[in-house]
Amino acid sequence: MKIVSNFGYLFCMISIIGGFPFPVYSQTPTPRQEYPIGFYQGGFYLNLQGGDTVYSGGSITKRETSLQNSLKSQSQVGILPTKLLGSVNIPPSLPIADGKIETGRTGRISFEYGVTDHLGISISYATTTVKGERLEQLIYVDRTNSAGYSPYLEATPTKYTLYSDKVYGLGLNYHFLSKNRFDPFVGLEVGFVNFNASYRTTGYSNLYLQNLTAPGTGVSGRASAGINYYLTPEFGFMIEIHGMKRMLKSNSFSSESFDQVGFQFGVIFNLDNISKDQR
Repeated sequence: MKIVSNFGYLFCMISIIGGFPFPVYSQTPTPRQEYPIGFYQGGFYLNLQGGDTVYSGGSITKRETSLQNSLKSQSQVGILPTKLLGSVNIPPSLPIADGKIETGRTGRISFEYGVTDHLGISISYATTTVKGERLEQLIYVDRTNSAGYSPYLEATPTKYTLYSDKVYGLGLNYHFLSKNRFDPFVGLEVGFVNFNASYRTTGYSNLYLQNLTAPGTGVSGRASAGINYYLTPEFGFMIEIHGMKRMLKSNSFSSESFDQVGFQFGVIFNLDNISKDQR
């Protein structure tokens, strides 16, 4: 064993003094310090974002809120009976829960290309989901009614999805600083919307609302402002505030709107510099 160790030691010394007898192959990548950092012409960027909205509005949310308030008012004055779990009658004098619409959650993926050192063009795919709680209007068998049924308000709140969509966007972003870790920007985008909305409408009689899911399409406009901060030439973080307006249509309605304002947080990858690392 000692002989083998001494031979190895001798071999290493010969290699150092006389040069290693075997060829060594190496690649010389572009030095990292020469990689541009931040936004620049020719850069190609991937953004992954997500967050909550702080405001949801438009005619769809206003309509849903108005219908919920109307049902509650009818219950309180005795026009619409209220039941618990469809069986226990609730007196009109007792308070019942209010409907609630959440502000929503968003997710977004986008690719951006630097047309100049300050102007970028982007394509994106985004999703939005808005949920809530409401009191449902249901029916029970009523032989005293000529229609054979009567509506009632269920006192137990039901969780539901008011609105969800997928948006395919095309936009322009202006970056105030070029080749800088600190990258503030503003952006404008137009998009095509594919959505589903909960759309209650009168059916059977004027006292009953059917719960329908209305699929449809529309167009959107989006404005944003934010900051990218690059930790390395390949990677960084971002924060953004945005506002978005959608004009929608469906077989159930000719025109409705849905608006949002919110914050998004995410990460950004410079795919141009990442590709240099692989060379």
